[in-house]
Amino acid sequence: MPRPSMNNRSEISLRIMVVADTVARRVVLADLATRGMGGHAAITSETRISLKRFASTASDILVADLESTTAAASMIDFLENAPQGAGSVALIDEPDQAWVRSALGAGINAILARDADPNDLRLAVQASDAGFVLLHPTSVRGLIMDTLAPEMNGDGIMEELTLRESEVLRLVSMGLGNKEVAVRLAISEHTVKFHISSILGKLHAASRTEAVSLGIRKGLIPI
Repeated sequence: MPRPSMNNRSEISLRIMVVADTVARRVVLADLATRGMGGHAAITSETRISLKRFASTASDILVADLESTTAAASMIDFLENAPQGAGSVALIDEPDQAWVRSALGAGINAILARDADPNDLRLAVQASDAGFVLLHPTSVRGLIMDTLAPEMNGDGIMEELTLRESEVLRLVSMGLGNKEVAVRLAISEHTVKFHISSILGKLHAASRTEAVSLGIRKGLIPI
């Protein structure tokens, strides 16, 4: 039987189990969960992911800090054997896309970066409680890149940069901010932001710094 949703739950506390290797990290996660849920949750903590402990504590949602590959593998095992309706949140930095696909296939509800704040965790718990899926942008970007990979050319770029985009990227590589780039090219800051967004998309870069690094490696920025 599905557990009552948070919106319908009055006297029943949401039971969250946080898992992390160290005491310090467990304290941090418990505090994030407590603040994120406004105190309306019962928190327990464990050193490792255990389906037996999850069941014995009648937990509703597992929030696991996946700092090691062993912990990441244990999360997949948990997901594949967890009881129906169990919620799951993973905190992991730069997850391997094969792991992300496996986790999604096994029914994970949320994948966040390990520096998630209370609001991030609250949204992840709410998604878990409602049976939805919430992903950190890095996980989504990786899945999109995998999907689009067959369309990329040999350099990993789907589209060539326009002349203006190349100029913007070159100026960004010189350390210029949006306003300075706008002045140099006699265009508005809004247009600069538009070009940078397009550059990031074409290079599949997560930041200006990464775009510059990729631009140098691919010969798009003269050095």
